[in-house]
Amino acid sequence: MGIETSGDPAPVLTHHDIYDAALDEALFNSLPGRLAAEIDAPSALFFWLHPGSFQEIAAGTQPESNPYYDEVMQQDPWMAQVSDDKIGAGAFRLTRYVAPEAFEAGVMYNEFIVKNRLDRYWCMGLVQATRDGQVVTAFHKGKRAGDFTDEELGRINRHARDLGRLHAVRRELLRNSIHAMAAADRSLLNEVPMYELDHEGRLLRMNGLAETLLHLHPLLLLRFNRHLAVAGAPMQAFRRAVAAATDASESRAGALDLPPGRARDGRLLPDLRLNLLPRSEGGRRVLVFVTSETPAMLQGLFAAPAEQIRLTPREREVLAGLIRGRRRDQLAYDLDVAVPTVDLHSASIRRKLGARTLPQAIALALKLGVA
Repeated sequence: MGIETSGDPAPVLTHHDIYDAALDEALFNSLPGRLAAEIDAPSALFFWLHPGSFQEIAAGTQPESNPYYDEVMQQDPWMAQVSDDKIGAGAFRLTRYVAPEAFEAGVMYNEFIVKNRLDRYWCMGLVQATRDGQVVTAFHKGKRAGDFTDEELGRINRHARDLGRLHAVRRELLRNSIHAMAAADRSLLNEVPMYELDHEGRLLRMNGLAETLLHLHPLLLLRFNRHLAVAGAPMQAFRRAVAAATDASESRAGALDLPPGRARDGRLLPDLRLNLLPRSEGGRRVLVFVTSETPAMLQGLFAAPAEQIRLTPREREVLAGLIRGRRRDQLAYDLDVAVPTVDLHSASIRRKLGARTLPQAIALALKLGVA
């Protein structure tokens, strides 16, 4: 499958074009093609190399119909060049390491490109690292188009750091089985702890798991002015990461690792990674989502007994009324408060119980003995 290119120059991708692809599968799948269009290359793809397994095609224009594709790729000259010394070194031409004659004699060229009548000859690559292995961005041109130029390498290198951060974020999402972060009504889902901050680090919203983590983790603090902070040695690093992610001219994704330790209730805490993803929607904002190298241990923290779910006296009154089947207007009358106040307490109950709906919150409360 090739990419159609027009005579007009393709629009240059921005930082947010790249970071928005972290949470949008369609955008991510289109990203190799958009990068290729910037340099008028007909083909591009991302592929991952994992310890213990060969590869996974993640996105791009690579045809996958050939049943011998994996076997052929293992003898591809590309594979010999995907090495740790190229991580972070920028885009490179394959001809810098493999002569065209050697490429033409290879299995990949003869058994895949020639047999499938693909117009691919010149190759350019970019190798980057994640916690789960390497990720390669590969570009191809037809033989008559000529090798990639220094200018084309430079255009791709302008995106190299953002692409590296994008892939690091994507791997964290996949590692922790996160498929979406926001519901249709724009509320934050309860897949992992998530905080949304403004450019000053002020908390705009969080989900239920994030609130629970604030109660549990001794290094995570919500100050009186609603600023989210990290205590101890990582404090300044977190502030710098928030500032970088919300920079008005060049926002950058980032990450901060917190070591294992003890929760405030004495339970063991796994290592945590605070992933900072710039958001362009609604101003200078950053989404901070929390992942771990041991996702099951992180999720285990939130399978908390009833004593870990702290409802205020008013929230308990609202919950008791909901369980009795009282409507929101009836509850407002019973408690002598406004209906929006009932709604506020109801939303807080949902968040603390990690429920998406009030019926789900009621069921959880009854199951956990909170009611």
